[in-house]
Amino acid sequence: MRKAALAAIEGLLDTNDSVVFVGSDLGAGTLAAAKLRHPGRVLMEGIAEQHLVGFAAGLALEGHVPYIHTIGTFLTRRALEQVVIDVALHNLPVRLVASGGGMVYAPLGPTHQAIDDFALMRAIPNMLVAAPADPAEMTKLVQDLATYPGPAYIRVAKGGEPNITSTLSPAAIGQVRPIRSGSKVAVLTTGALLHECIAAVDSLAGTDFAPTLVHVPFLAPLDVRAIEELAREYQVLLVVEEHLPTGGLTTAVSEIVATGVGQARVIRLGLPPRYASAYGSQREHWENHGLTSDGIASSITRIQL
Repeated sequence: MRKAALAAIEGLLDTNDSVVFVGSDLGAGTLAAAKLRHPGRVLMEGIAEQHLVGFAAGLALEGHVPYIHTIGTFLTRRALEQVVIDVALHNLPVRLVASGGGMVYAPLGPTHQAIDDFALMRAIPNMLVAAPADPAEMTKLVQDLATYPGPAYIRVAKGGEPNITSTLSPAAIGQVRPIRSGSKVAVLTTGALLHECIAAVDSLAGTDFAPTLVHVPFLAPLDVRAIEELAREYQVLLVVEEHLPTGGLTTAVSEIVATGVGQARVIRLGLPPRYASAYGSQREHWENHGLTSDGIASSITRIQL
């Protein structure tokens, strides 16, 4: 998905004079061809993320639409004050393209594991928070954000995810995407875990456990009406997320259900309430916490209705 994001940004650089790309330590070849075509609009600022965000805010105040790209934890933790004060407070059209969403960089340890990013970004007024599931969604989102009026945070997966949404009707900013139809239980997920959820739900097709599956690419703005309808229609909403328990998709869904709409119970399947201390790849961490297709399917079949 990172390649899709960069390709879409390069396309915008060629067609939209207001778009600027600002990177940190991304490697000499990143957008090299685009830099030759647009030498003043492809900028590498080094490992200085707080400066990166403040600089992008200044560009936005001058009428540009900057797309910032670096590792997710550096944008959400190291530069949090600049994101809030310089960008969100002024509702500026700065796009935070955060590489390594979730446990992508798990082998580098907790400093690089973006597993609290939704909580941090959802707490900021004006901030759009998105987690595309595949290159098709990523490309459309990057393009749509060229004219979006406020700031945006994009969680970028990096696992070579295939396109699984390209046959669906396009979704507008803030909309959920129905993926599979079932009964009694609705599974809600976001980002790269949609691939595992599809495999899990498909493995239960034709059984009494076959659930509905809904992809929630936007945690903010959240599709409140769609969540309310799911809470009325289904007995259980199972939220599958690559995030700590607090502040992520489960919290967002629970905030809606807690208003008294519907009778659905909200059940969470996600990362535990701690930063990972064990070494392993992203997939190994998924396996340890039941976030692969087999683990998700098993969790669905154990739900008591």
